[in-house]
Amino acid sequence: MEAMVIKPDKNLKKLWLVEWILFFIPVCIGDCLLIFLLSDPDQKMIFVILITLILIIWCFVLPYIPAFFRSLEYRINSDSISGKSGVFWKKTTTIPYYKITNIDITQGPLQRMFQISNIHCQTAGVAGPQGKKAELLMLGIRDFLGVQEAIQSHIRQMSTTK
Repeated sequence: MEAMVIKPDKNLKKLWLVEWILFFIPVCIGDCLLIFLLSDPDQKMIFVILITLILIIWCFVLPYIPAFFRSLEYRINSDSISGKSGVFWKKTTTIPYYKITNIDITQGPLQRMFQISNIHCQTAGVAGPQGKKAELLMLGIRDFLGVQEAIQSHIRQMSTTK
């Protein structure tokens, strides 16, 4: 059986940009207001430096978001699910079906607006410092119910063959 390759929906990039904008715009507006309201030149300089740092961060965030998005890939194989991610540090996570204990679908208000969701596949080994290695988070999935059903169907097949 051939693996089902799943890429996140393009709306995930838009969601990340909206989240960054919702964070940075109020910070920039507040910073600019303080620059104009303060009379002490030293205090003004602190906020000018702060807004400069914010703009520098934006220069790194804007190209990083599409690069990280392109790195995301998930596979539903015959015996496991796997996920790849990372721009600079590549990460691959593989979880055999027999270790999956729970599949959560989460969807915040902005995700609902963009019609995407996250699928979190957990194993019994998620406690402690090694916990992050024993789970897979699939970001920005549009057909989340279909993907969840595909994973659960493989789990059912594995349990009936034992």
